Amino acid sequence: MKRILTSILLLSLLFSCVPIQSLFLGRPDKKDAARFKSTVTSSNNNCFEFELSQKPIELMVNDWTSDLPDFGGLESLCMNHKVRELLVIQNDSLIYMYRKSGLADQPSHSSYSISKSVVSCLIGIAIDEGYLEDEKTLVSKYLPELAQSSSADSLQIVHLLNHTSGIENSLQMDARLYYGRDILKVIPSIRFNNHPGAKQSYLNINTQLLGVILARATGKSISKYAEEKLWAPIQICNDVKWSTDRLGVEKAFCCISASSLDYAKFGRLYLNKGTWGDKRIFSESWYEKSISRDTLNGSSFNFNYSWHIGLEAYGDFMAIGLYKQHIYIHPKKKLIIVALNDKENKLSAERVNWWYVFRQISDQL
Repeated sequence: MKRILTSILLLSLLFSCVPIQSLFLGRPDKKDAARFKSTVTSSNNNCFEFELSQKPIELMVNDWTSDLPDFGGLESLCMNHKVRELLVIQNDSLIYMYRKSGLADQPSHSSYSISKSVVSCLIGIAIDEGYLEDEKTLVSKYLPELAQSSSADSLQIVHLLNHTSGIENSLQMDARLYYGRDILKVIPSIRFNNHPGAKQSYLNINTQLLGVILARATGKSISKYAEEKLWAPIQICNDVKWSTDRLGVEKAFCCISASSLDYAKFGRLYLNKGTWGDKRIFSESWYEKSISRDTLNGSSFNFNYSWHIGLEAYGDFMAIGLYKQHIYIHPKKKLIIVALNDKENKLSAERVNWWYVFRQISDQL
């Protein structure tokens, strides 16, 4: 009987709208960057490099996975978890770096939902350049194929940024976004559970719609727009890949792969409130909007404009991705921490709180 039920389940999945690829590959992993089609932004000779600190530093932290105040070296913590690379940068100086044994020099890392913060940045740049009027622009202006309803008609860009769109959650939709051949086919099937601005629900489709809006407003793919307005200005040293569907539409909600030091440059851009040297990449007003707290219109205390907002006492904030990928920014200390991890045992992953680890590092600097 169990075998029959399993067969029925598999047949129902195969004849549903779920991509067959999702049945075999399951959860996202680091190999997906090579499996999927992608666009590539190449580095150039104009490469920015952080200074290497000549001052030895020992950082002691406790990950609390043993429920005991047991402090050890930062390298020990990295080795006890599935850390690929961890960087600590202060005042543009690389003061600590851990790299997992066996990784190549400047390896590329999948960062998953860190791309949500990158897309938020690109939205701000597009507003600054006049491609978009502002974040309160109606989504229907760029996505006329959304099924008409009172919710769809009142949906604004800010609702997508804050994940307060009211769009109905669907595992099938996530599978089609991640593994599907044609991302744009998902849009007409979108339905709403709540009116926009009523409730926060973190959904990949919110950022994917922002990516489509960016492409249609600028007339460029989001990877091309990012190349011109973000990666080239912050002087990346290594190639940046952005996975796409079979038709070349970027998976905006995830799937950027880059080196840890180039992720750190994205953090540096926000550390400096949108400036890079003597150039302004995005307006200071967009920076202030992005990292402010706003609990109105369904938003939460710790999440705004696709950034995770930290503690008021620290003034810190983060871009975060699946499997505990982090770009941590602490403006008061001029501090950037990049932590990139492989998938870890669920219990171990849940018990370590990287935010607390970052703040322990901060307290020692």
